[in-house]
Amino acid sequence: MTVPIGSIECSNSHCGHGNPASAKVCAACGAPLLHLYLYGIGSDLRSLAPGTWLANRYYYLGDRRFLDGKPGQVPEVPGEVTRLLLSYLRLVEHRPQVPQIYGVVKQSNFSREAILLLEGAPIGPDGSLLPKLVDQWAKATPLRQLNWLWQVARLWEPLQDAGVTATLLEPERLRVGSGWVRLLALKDNAGRSPSWTEWGRWWVQRMRPHPALESLVSPLLQQVALGNCDPPTLVANLEQLITQVAAQDAPVDLAVASLSDPGPSRSRNEDACYPFSQDQTRGQRLGLAIVCDGLGGHEGGDVASRWAIDQLTTELVPFVEAAAQAPPSPELVNATLLRAIGLANAVITQRNVQEGRAERQRMGTTVVLALVIDRWLYIAHVGDSRAYQITPTGCYALTLDDDLATRETRLGLGFYRDLLQISAAGALVQALGMGNSEQLYPSVRRMVLDEDCAIVLCSDGVSDFDLIERSWRDQFPVHWGQGDPGQTVAQMIALANQHNGHDNATISLVQIGATRQLLPDPARLRRPVMVPSPPLDRELEVSPAANPNNPNSFQGDDLLPSVVAKMPQTELVTPAAEPPPLPPAGRSPLARSSWIGRWFSLLALVIFGGGLLALVIMPLVRQLVDANAPNTPAPSATPITSPSGINTTPSPVPSPMTLNVGEVLQIKPQAAALGLYGPDRTTLVGWLPPNSAIQILRISLPIAPATPTATPTIANPPTGDRPSGPPPGLTWVELKICTLGRSNPSSSLASGATLWARQADLGDRVVAAAPLPLPNGCQTATITPDAVNNPP
Repeated sequence: MTVPIGSIECSNSHCGHGNPASAKVCAACGAPLLHLYLYGIGSDLRSLAPGTWLANRYYYLGDRRFLDGKPGQVPEVPGEVTRLLLSYLRLVEHRPQVPQIYGVVKQSNFSREAILLLEGAPIGPDGSLLPKLVDQWAKATPLRQLNWLWQVARLWEPLQDAGVTATLLEPERLRVGSGWVRLLALKDNAGRSPSWTEWGRWWVQRMRPHPALESLVSPLLQQVALGNCDPPTLVANLEQLITQVAAQDAPVDLAVASLSDPGPSRSRNEDACYPFSQDQTRGQRLGLAIVCDGLGGHEGGDVASRWAIDQLTTELVPFVEAAAQAPPSPELVNATLLRAIGLANAVITQRNVQEGRAERQRMGTTVVLALVIDRWLYIAHVGDSRAYQITPTGCYALTLDDDLATRETRLGLGFYRDLLQISAAGALVQALGMGNSEQLYPSVRRMVLDEDCAIVLCSDGVSDFDLIERSWRDQFPVHWGQGDPGQTVAQMIALANQHNGHDNATISLVQIGATRQLLPDPARLRRPVMVPSPPLDRELEVSPAANPNNPNSFQGDDLLPSVVAKMPQTELVTPAAEPPPLPPAGRSPLARSSWIGRWFSLLALVIFGGGLLALVIMPLVRQLVDANAPNTPAPSATPITSPSGINTTPSPVPSPMTLNVGEVLQIKPQAAALGLYGPDRTTLVGWLPPNSAIQILRISLPIAPATPTATPTIANPPTGDRPSGPPPGLTWVELKICTLGRSNPSSSLASGATLWARQADLGDRVVAAAPLPLPNGCQTATITPDAVNNPP
């Protein structure tokens, strides 16, 4: 690759010196240089010659690849959020598998249209495109094949929600970088949504499993192709196989070291870490590392970070020791991580309450942790402390900062790099100690370890100004046995103090040796049990109320979380009560068309006809009875005591917020989906998912009771929220849908639609939306459908 001298400017804001692309550090200030490779989308790129500069900034390498010559400057972003761009924004939590929007470049003398630039595309450290999955499949080990297939299956439902599942049926777009499946660019379904069975047939025709797996994996994929195995079921069965293969495999090797330093500009160190020393600890199979960053500007940040480390290690160290004897299930690990984080939050929050601390006087801290159990890696975090994975093919961010810019990006309200220019965009939306645990939503991510790598946990004093991204190739040894983790963390702290230096600097390094793998014995592998599994659109759920009948539920008050483990899919918590998507009309993969099934259906209609009539009439009778019944207070729950001795009496239910015409509100992430009705206020149109934004247009007087014949029939309503028609005498609210949440279970709902909701249903489901532009006339921005689907 030949690039002119002066092609990369130093991203140090006090420097900006030009350097050749082959340089690793700036010749003027010595800061590591950021080599940022981008992937371009635009039809005019076919005629662009390699070696061309666009906008005096982007150097074209060919094959739609660009090198950013001024990575320290803010890129120009698209002027509107089109349908396809919105898909990228909604899928930000799925990086590094899904690339993200970096900006656009316009050059009138070359192109009539703006070229869209993607960051995080499958481009290697040398600037070359990573290979296609179809070309690497036959060369992969059994564990890696299972890992790749597991990742693709987990991507189906998020991409289906975003309307881009066509991406997974194009070999050119499916790339692999070591253990990661990477998408080159998204492809809009453009009115034709590929079916899950179609994907199954596509995979069966192109990917033959390793001989050690063929007798087990091929039948699974054939069931997918026949419509007898949905995405959650396939994922669950693949996880069974991964666990079995890992049990026969060589144990992973681990070396862990941590170091914390106050930095050159701070007199007090508010960071804390585990292990407590840079002296490396070595072992196999199991490992734990934690970094906490006390909130700057808040009193007692150093106390909060130490308390968090103490509470987390008290909960997790014994758990890790027990895992050596009996490996826990992924659901148990997820629940344990959330419980530990919730307890740490409870301890700090209770101290704040006892001492009367408020606002910036409250003690608080971030947390990021890595837990290794055999071939599984778990990453959990709250706040803006980060986790990275370093592999031969790149440096991958495993966490998303819990700040305003990230939240608005996930809602589709703007582009991340552009939002960062807003003064308050870096403000945290959550941290330990800032509130009760019912309002805390840690992210948990799970990965398969099938190669040597380094896991880096750090506070923002280390990660700021892209220092990890700029220095990873020289600082972190990737292969097992290379370098000394204790020396590595010391060198990285020195680099952070030299080139950042504005904050405390803390880092924990987990070096993992996982490349050494043994071929599994097919005779010892059991055929997975084909059982349905929970939906894939939630990694974990934090329920606002504990379920005493669930052994995985931790019951407590407003300081302690109730945790229910679900099948992993995303690293961000989503609500439990979101209704499942309605199946496409006229198609049911598991339906039987035999005459026996039709006769049983007819018989069922005859037997239950009277029951259906009763279901129509009884709600109206019940409403009349309830309207005249006295208000009876709910029985108080019996206080329980947590392991830390905190009183856990459930807190009262908050009262609904006051609604004002013109106000823009957001459905809380943890709330149940909201039922929306048509103009007649009797026909249920669909369910509005959490994280959706709405605008109040009108608050109407109560309407007359609906007749039994007008009572709507509801398919698959959320659990515990089954209206059988709008009750009489309720106040109704007319609203406009500004944006839809991360998944839309009701295909009949669309942004910009005007519908009705019961005021009582809004209740405490909503909060005031952030003061940023919202689409569909709610404020200023607009969301428009793509005119065409531009392939990469």
